[in-house]
Amino acid sequence: METPVHVRMREGAWRVVPVVLLVALLALAQADSYGLRTVQTGDSVGSIASRYRVGSASVIEANQLAGTLIRPGDVLRIPLGDATGGIVEAAPEPPFGFRRHVLASGETLSGIVARYGITLDALVGANPDLSSLDRLPVGVELLIPPGEGLVVQLEHPSLLLEVVAAYGADPMAVARVNGLRTPFDLRAGMLLFLPDVEPTAALERLAKVREAENRYVWPVHGRLTSYFGRRNLGMGTAAFHRGIDVAAPTGTPIVAARSGTVTFAGWSARGYGNLVRIRHPGGAETWYAHASRILVSVGQHVSQGQTIALVGSTGLSTGPHLHFELHVGGRAIDPLHELR
Repeated sequence: METPVHVRMREGAWRVVPVVLLVALLALAQADSYGLRTVQTGDSVGSIASRYRVGSASVIEANQLAGTLIRPGDVLRIPLGDATGGIVEAAPEPPFGFRRHVLASGETLSGIVARYGITLDALVGANPDLSSLDRLPVGVELLIPPGEGLVVQLEHPSLLLEVVAAYGADPMAVARVNGLRTPFDLRAGMLLFLPDVEPTAALERLAKVREAENRYVWPVHGRLTSYFGRRNLGMGTAAFHRGIDVAAPTGTPIVAARSGTVTFAGWSARGYGNLVRIRHPGGAETWYAHASRILVSVGQHVSQGQTIALVGSTGLSTGPHLHFELHVGGRAIDPLHELR
């Protein structure tokens, strides 16, 4: 007689799994890469294979099934090819009434909210696990909500009222916007939309992320020869220096102090010589002057730390150096307070 072993499943229920099954699964782990999928009510071999983009025959072969008959609670091996690790879990479907948007090149969250007529708070509430407000990679899928609120994942159907109470949401409103008519509509792991609940924790976290992302790195390392502010030019004359000067050998790489889009790259008739200007999320700009060579073009997106030009002495310059300016709100500010 097989000795049963209790294994804690994701939905919180205890199932009894024979030791022989565990041994078999451990043996399979040494073979080709795979994941485990616990069969849910309504699953079929075909639907599972389609969800994980493998052939039905592969699932049948991997599990040595006699046919396509599977039952809720069965644990299936899903062949994956390259090793990924962990349990195979399909991404939960968005809540009732939500749309999807895949971020394309050049798109920003501010453009997304304007396009769909929602607020940034609503977008964050629908996507509380966002990693950034300004530096999301192309291809990220965003959920577009029908209004203000917060999306949460329901760990178990029995926790619904507890979740609703924890966020101070209206139970009737939650049921209505999520299309919940009976308790049977609830599923472990499903996404729920809590209308009119502010995504406070997510907004606070993303504000800290933005603060860290908006820091500027030194565009070049060298000897600081001139500071921001009023300076004496001799012969009783003075001028206001709108940036800092860093002396470095000709040809030294100049890097973007922060990621952004190049708005100017060329010769400036205002004494800057070869000049690069980069606009950053939020509207701030950094200027890089006197370059011997420019390595970027207008409209190009550059990452923080990416080489954009080489140190030179073009324009009104007495020697090879970088003249660096930081503009916020249309005016130059002292960049030394922002560089790290």
